[in-house]
Amino acid sequence: MSLSFPTACLPIARGGLPHNSPPQAVGVLLKMMPALVTWPKLPHRSFREQSYVQSAIGFPGLVIDNSIKRAYVQQTIAKREIDRLALAYLRDEVSYGALTSEEAAGLTELLRSIKSGFKGRAIKGQLVGPISLALQLTDEQQRPLVYDPMLLEALAQHLALRAAWQTAQLAAHAKDIIICLDEPFLDIFKSPFCPLNWEFALDLLEQVFAGIKGCRGLATSGAVDWTAVFQSSVDLIILDAYYHSTALLESSAALQAFLERSGIIAWGLIPADEDLLKQETPSMLLNRFDRLLDEFEEAGIERNQILKASLISTNDNLDHLPIPVAEQALQTCAEVSERLRAAYKLPLLEETRTTIT
Repeated sequence: MSLSFPTACLPIARGGLPHNSPPQAVGVLLKMMPALVTWPKLPHRSFREQSYVQSAIGFPGLVIDNSIKRAYVQQTIAKREIDRLALAYLRDEVSYGALTSEEAAGLTELLRSIKSGFKGRAIKGQLVGPISLALQLTDEQQRPLVYDPMLLEALAQHLALRAAWQTAQLAAHAKDIIICLDEPFLDIFKSPFCPLNWEFALDLLEQVFAGIKGCRGLATSGAVDWTAVFQSSVDLIILDAYYHSTALLESSAALQAFLERSGIIAWGLIPADEDLLKQETPSMLLNRFDRLLDEFEEAGIERNQILKASLISTNDNLDHLPIPVAEQALQTCAEVSERLRAAYKLPLLEETRTTIT
């Protein structure tokens, strides 16, 4: 399901921030990106808020060892408890995918902050997708779950319930909900050593997408095979446009079809790098984007068609940066968005705001 309003180059955050204080992180996002608000992941606050740990919490047999900062799955326990997960999945027991305030403090704080009425257009949540999580999460022998078909299938069911639970939490506050699967390792399919074929991976993605009753997002890194990605039911893609826009340009025919079915592109134009942020100005980033739009026009995709279906973001999460630098990146993102919308006479932020009660 796409969004009910034109995105028109509004700014959107990837999710990860370096703040320890949930109110501070949420306050920054509500101030700088009030139309499309993302609940922040805060991995410096707790090991349980590391992206892959937060997404895996609740999976059968999961062990979280805070003393050595390691999370892994005990095979014997997992396979003994896996039937309970399968039953919850079959019964659509969304509560199985719940996170506590200690495990997702940013989500809890955002819901508290907007409980009197959300004045934006959409709220975005996120979790690690099944492919990247199965590559990161290991058993007690440090063997990634991607090599165990039974646990891999269970992981997709677990994530589908977590996505459904997030959808339910956010849908009480906004008409439009985005749930984004973070898949930083999706470029693994270009490797001859990839343990999965794309058809099976697509099935895993669709299984998790099925839990999302809203806009289905997919955030990637690297040079992804976009023609393959567009075979899925994804509604919104977030890509690293600072380094890896060529891969999308090479899939221009598939991109055109994606746009024609109301697909949305979030361009990661703003570098999530402290040194690069010192060098790049909003004007320079706008010029870079204009040159990119020229290339897509040469490939047969109209500039206005792209602009109307675009969002502006950073090219990665910001949790690895110092807090002032991360906030500078968010500010730059908002400024680039504002300048783009003014230059191309796209809808202003005030024209896209509603009150949800």
